[in-house]
Amino acid sequence: MNQELIDQIKRIVERVLQEQTQTSTQITHEKRLLAIVGATQLELEEPIQQLHTCRQNGWKITIILSDLATKVTNLEPIHTAFGEENVLQENALRNITTFLETYQQIVLPVFSYPMAAKLALRLVDTPCTYLVFEALSKGKKVIAASDALHQGEVSVKTGPSFSQLENDYVNVLSEFGVQLVPMTQIAESVIEKVKGSRALVEETLISATTISNLDVDVRELVYANPAIITPLAREQAKKRGIELIPKN
Repeated sequence: MNQELIDQIKRIVERVLQEQTQTSTQITHEKRLLAIVGATQLELEEPIQQLHTCRQNGWKITIILSDLATKVTNLEPIHTAFGEENVLQENALRNITTFLETYQQIVLPVFSYPMAAKLALRLVDTPCTYLVFEALSKGKKVIAASDALHQGEVSVKTGPSFSQLENDYVNVLSEFGVQLVPMTQIAESVIEKVKGSRALVEETLISATTISNLDVDVRELVYANPAIITPLAREQAKKRGIELIPKN
């Protein structure tokens, strides 16, 4: 193989790797929100409005419907608000790990008692519960609307023992890292994550890899002073809107 052909192959490989890196960076750093909708008897107007507010603030939203939701919930308002191409059915999911890698946050806008019980008991037997449980294990932010847990949605809620069981589930979920909020605060809880989050780095060399490894919500990077910051690191930080601040 002559040198000219070798150089040509190298250029092709470098171009492909560069394109893959740019695509990966774009997917990682876009504000992507995964909303999982379970079966509910509650009205969907408020959850839809909350997700719409997130979208107005730059979040790209994909909705997954649980298998039970497709059978008992009126889905027309969701399809109308977000478009059928952005609404997926649980039983049609294939590469679930892709969702875990792509989305920074998961929202359960109508967090029902059955799903709360499954997660608390670690009954990860559906794609939806698996996504939530794995997201929690990876330290991702999971927000759940608590309204359905306090409005008697399940008719079997009749005695004090059941109420205690529900409280136990809620406590377990909180320990897992689920952020339980009123339905009216979903958008506020999602959006607050990207406001001025700060990271501290003690390394004396700040490279492009350092920047790319930061969480998507980081807006300020405090670094050891003095430190060497590579030109590519500064470029990456500028693209992501990250301010580089020397530690006093």
